[in-house]
Amino acid sequence: MSLSLDYNVELYPLYTGDTFSLVLASSLSRGGLVEEEEAQNSWRPGKVSRGMDEDYEYVMYGRVYKFDDAADAKVTVYASFGGLLMALAGSFRHLQNIVIGENIYLLIRR
Repeated sequence: MSLSLDYNVELYPLYTGDTFSLVLASSLSRGGLVEEEEAQNSWRPGKVSRGMDEDYEYVMYGRVYKFDDAADAKVTVYASFGGLLMALAGSFRHLQNIVIGENIYLLIRR
């Protein structure tokens, strides 16, 4: 896989040689709740359940806007996180569940 990502380096600096974990998720809920249930269990004070965002240091919310197929079973997924862009290229087998127009969360930790 290959990743090209715009992110805020002032908030979360990564340097050459650093290792990190990156996750793409359709929900921050550990059980994968649908959006209506998520709205009821929001991040506001009094929140009872822990979300995936509490385990990661940097989180972005965005939308998938393009999906490119290549002839050799390689695909590229493009997403925008409020103007910060991501291009993730890899095997169709690994990226087939990502859908254009889908809202996604990108989570990073060291």
